[in-house]
Amino acid sequence: MSALLLALACGGSPSVPSGGGAGADPDQDPVPLDAEFSSELAWNELERLASLGPRPVGSDAAAQARRRIRERIAGWQIEVEEVTTTAQSEGFGPLLLTHVIATLPGRSSDRFVLVASYDSGSYEAFAFRGVNDGASGAALLIELARALSGRERPYTVQLVWLEGEGRLGRGAETERERRWLGSAGLAERWRQEGLLDGIRLLVAFNAVCDADLRIARDLNSHRTHREDFWRAARELGRGDVFPSDARYQNIASSHTPFRNRGLRRVVAIEDVSFGGDEPPGLFAGEDDAIEHCAPESLESVGTVTLEALDAIGRRLAKIDRYSRTPTAELEPEDEPAPEAAAPVEPAPEPTVETPVEPPSEEAAGSGESPDDAAQR
Repeated sequence: MSALLLALACGGSPSVPSGGGAGADPDQDPVPLDAEFSSELAWNELERLASLGPRPVGSDAAAQARRRIRERIAGWQIEVEEVTTTAQSEGFGPLLLTHVIATLPGRSSDRFVLVASYDSGSYEAFAFRGVNDGASGAALLIELARALSGRERPYTVQLVWLEGEGRLGRGAETERERRWLGSAGLAERWRQEGLLDGIRLLVAFNAVCDADLRIARDLNSHRTHREDFWRAARELGRGDVFPSDARYQNIASSHTPFRNRGLRRVVAIEDVSFGGDEPPGLFAGEDDAIEHCAPESLESVGTVTLEALDAIGRRLAKIDRYSRTPTAELEPEDEPAPEAAAPVEPAPEPTVETPVEPPSEEAAGSGESPDDAAQR
């Protein structure tokens, strides 16, 4: 491992000149890797992506968005690569989809994977800008990459910007099923390559910049890991964005193709009602524009995510440690680094017909102790 990657794995930051404070242009002045989430920097990325306009699959604007992401990540000396998958869709295929993947090494090669789309999809009736539904998750991931690069990481973190997640066509019922082609292609590729087994957590972000943001509780998410986000929000005073009375929803998002291929350790972070009202909300579709968004929303999701990842990482590292030495009394300063390990897969979840929280099933597969299960 190079000296740079070793420093990153241990939570150190490369020497980066300062100059990214208020009023600085991040494209001109290097941004310090200070481990804290910046709403200003995240909003700047959202504005840049939104300024490209519609970014349908294979378009020049989508390529510009991809180039923007790569340049920002590479500028922080983070390993970044492009991976392509092919999708077949009636009337729209074959489609060559390009995904950007950034890797931050951790003490374990097991991975936390964060995914979001960067394209906008398309509608036949109007030019869809895809700011909240498309660009917001991408902007969030860019700033999370910067913040995470300055933090200690017990597990390797991969950030994935996906192409091919938006709707193709008008958005009629049959065309609605043509979403998430990019995540489906990548999930299948990783399944074939045996790379799903090493994923300890996958979080999918979308629609996270609504000025009136309320994240929905997803029934298809891993219950214990999902609740870590709500717990972090309460501790950070962000309960308005992750409300305790949030309705349970069956969210179909970028985590779904991974879950369909057996990866149960997934969480969806998404506001399903842009602008309020019933899903998909008042501003979904043609009115999806930056004037209905707010930097404070990106900040809430970003800071809660960093806290939740820390909590999940600590719990899983503890489980890994005691699975190797179950009777050992380890002092905190003597704790060994977690090793790459394939956790026990929980039993298949029951099919949920109504928005009611299913019974707990995580004790075997999430690293949750019987005492934790009893307390819930």
